[in-house]
Amino acid sequence: MSFFRSKKMKYYSLVIPRESAWVVMNELARLDQLHFVDYDPQLPMINRPFANYVKRCDDSLFKLSCLELLLKEFNKNLNYCENVDSLLDYYQQVQQDRMKPGHTYFDELEQEIEQKKIQIQEQSANLQNLLDRVNIITEQQLVLENAKEILGQSMFQQQVPHNPNDYQQLKFGQLIGVIDKEEEVRFKRIIFRVTKGNAWVQIKDLNNEQIDNSIRKSFHLNQNTTSQPRCLFVIVFPGAEESSSLKIKLLKVCDSFNKQRIEYPNSMDQVQRKMMELAQQLQESKSLIEMTKQQLEQSLDKLVLQQQGCNCSYFEYMRLYILKEKYLYVNLNYLTMRGSIFTGYFWLPEGMEIIVEEKLRNAMINNRDHYPTGQIQQIKPQPYTPPTYFNLNEVTMPFQEIVNTYGIPRYQEVNPGLFTIITFPFLFGVMFADIAHGFMLFLCGIYLIFWKNYLLKQTDSMFNLMIPFRYLIVLMGFFAFYNGFIYNDYLSISLNLFGSCYSPEKDEWKRESKDCVYPFGVDPVWQASGSSLNFMNSYKMKLSVILGVIHMLFGILMKGVNTLYFKNYLDFFCEFIPQLLFMICTFGWMDFIIIVKWLNTYENNTDPSIIETMINQVLKPFDKSVNPVFPNQAEFQLRITQILTLIAVICIPWMLLPKPLILSSKNDKHKVSMSDSQYQPLVSDKQVSEQDEDSNQEFDNDLQNVANLKSFSEQTQEEHDSGEIWVHQMIETIEFVLGGISNTASYLRLWALSLAHGQLAEVFYDMCLAGKLDIGGILGGLLGGYFYIVFALLTFGVLMTMDVMECFLHALRLHWVEFQNKFYKADGYLFNGYSYKKILNDYLKQSNSK
Repeated sequence: MSFFRSKKMKYYSLVIPRESAWVVMNELARLDQLHFVDYDPQLPMINRPFANYVKRCDDSLFKLSCLELLLKEFNKNLNYCENVDSLLDYYQQVQQDRMKPGHTYFDELEQEIEQKKIQIQEQSANLQNLLDRVNIITEQQLVLENAKEILGQSMFQQQVPHNPNDYQQLKFGQLIGVIDKEEEVRFKRIIFRVTKGNAWVQIKDLNNEQIDNSIRKSFHLNQNTTSQPRCLFVIVFPGAEESSSLKIKLLKVCDSFNKQRIEYPNSMDQVQRKMMELAQQLQESKSLIEMTKQQLEQSLDKLVLQQQGCNCSYFEYMRLYILKEKYLYVNLNYLTMRGSIFTGYFWLPEGMEIIVEEKLRNAMINNRDHYPTGQIQQIKPQPYTPPTYFNLNEVTMPFQEIVNTYGIPRYQEVNPGLFTIITFPFLFGVMFADIAHGFMLFLCGIYLIFWKNYLLKQTDSMFNLMIPFRYLIVLMGFFAFYNGFIYNDYLSISLNLFGSCYSPEKDEWKRESKDCVYPFGVDPVWQASGSSLNFMNSYKMKLSVILGVIHMLFGILMKGVNTLYFKNYLDFFCEFIPQLLFMICTFGWMDFIIIVKWLNTYENNTDPSIIETMINQVLKPFDKSVNPVFPNQAEFQLRITQILTLIAVICIPWMLLPKPLILSSKNDKHKVSMSDSQYQPLVSDKQVSEQDEDSNQEFDNDLQNVANLKSFSEQTQEEHDSGEIWVHQMIETIEFVLGGISNTASYLRLWALSLAHGQLAEVFYDMCLAGKLDIGGILGGLLGGYFYIVFALLTFGVLMTMDVMECFLHALRLHWVEFQNKFYKADGYLFNGYSYKKILNDYLKQSNSK
């Protein structure tokens, strides 16, 4: 089973000639099964052979991102790729039709992207310049109109045009211009100080930004305007001569604000003529804007157009191809260039070598020059720990992600993700147990499964983020629904589905017969009894302890399976067996006597206390129990408890002493293999030591020499003294013994969360619905509807959102801390397959989530 244990890996060397490197890597990327190993992880990417190609790809992607901004501004919707496999097939077909080397297609696309970027950005800049020109013309029109209102008709009373010294008789001059709205107060203050109050200043808003926005909307332009609100200023001052000191000061002040001053016409005819010129210029500019906008949109439409045979826009076609090329060159940088060949190393799942060799043969066929494509050769022994690889699907992915979030499984160790498929939603269901709430969660998961394709098209749907976890939600809802039937809890109401074993008699409930048992779940009569809370409290608490001990025992059994698989018999006999016996003799025995107590009837208030029995087992090992769990068999119970206590005590030194004694028996210094991650150094030595080869050798000689090279040195060994081994084993023993107590107590959260969920549901029902539905008439109907809405909102907001998240997190903690620490090392690393499909799908997921 590839999901119970990770796939077996083999380590291979890859040797390919330089001329066919691109073709070979392009073919292998479609296989999705190679995990390339970087020959020198500490070497910066900039110092690698194909760093320049990677930089060119980044530059092209940046240019495309600039064009994408323009596409969004003009509301051009891109068609994203729906099927990566078909797109990759289309790329391959394009390469075959070109009849040119495959790597040259990137050069053509790079040049095309550069040309389109220059052309489109030039058109966009022209459009912006035309819009700025329209703003200037519109602003001049506003200045003429508003200045005329401020100055009045008196300045146009002369029939002949007047000269600049027109106000010389009155000795007044004028300055007209435009400033930003935010500078209005500062401008007035400076003018007042410069003229000492001897100038008249009038400022009026132009509202140019509103006109600018209206112009953009008239052309259906959605670019955000950055124009500032502007104001017209008119200054009238004494002394109109050019040499007037006051005028010189005012001119310097106006120029310091870096805004334009306007020479106002001297007559009404000139004003009218100027207005007509501006109107004509405005009309010409608008015509040019419309023409430039059409040309720009035509260029952008070519980018969003979907080519025949391609399932996405041409823009996405180019971007995905550039991403593919960048990914290829990044992985090519993991190979070492020696003369005329590239050499590299990779991990490959067992049994896939035949397919890889077939891909190499296909690469030679697809290579138009028919260069040799090299070979692969298995390397033994493997120099590094292999990566962890599981075949995941849509069902198993979320459960494996729960495990991977804590830590990646070690290579070939038992994978907790397999058991998490059942245990995680089941423990969640124990805490979230309710028939109605579980069924609603179950329906939510069913909706996500059957309407997945529809929801993916709704980019603003709140369910989109839940789609990858739809099968997890279905199982969580199912087990909450199932455990709701076990507890017989429906919105805090018990359902009488099979007929109760009790009947009311006066003020008490009388059992019909001793053999009567409610067929499934809890008898509904307990809900009506006064001891309902005490009964359910005790029942859920003991049930949670039983489930917790079973869960931990299963984890210990998986540790035994791991030790046997790795043939680590020392851990099997010195850790697994004493840990299993200790857990069975303590908490396993506690679970057993809980079940025995449930199965027996005790009379005259002689019910035994489980807690008291467990405490007396340690503190009073020679005293008989006053109220034995086994009725009338106190002596038998005493003998069993003494034997179990003795075994549990013996297990503690058994876990502590034998393993370090055996490891340090030969000498004080113990050599520990680097493959044991418990004793790995923090920084490993560099293990690659190879000689460079003459670049002028023939390819056949190079190939033979590289195949015969010894790639890695033998495994190094690290020495640890016996003191470290003793400290490590002592910590492991103390952690297990004390952890057995704390972990068992931690499973009581199953009881606490279930009790809290039931009590919250009961409070909401009592406060909102109970007693409100019996009110008759129109008022009763209105109140009933109102309180039902309040009940529904509280149920959804608190129980179906907050409580779901709370139960989810507690189930997560029980798996990470209480279960997985019994056997799970979590020190592996994931298999990162060299795959076009993976990298493109990851990009498309990010694009769809934006």
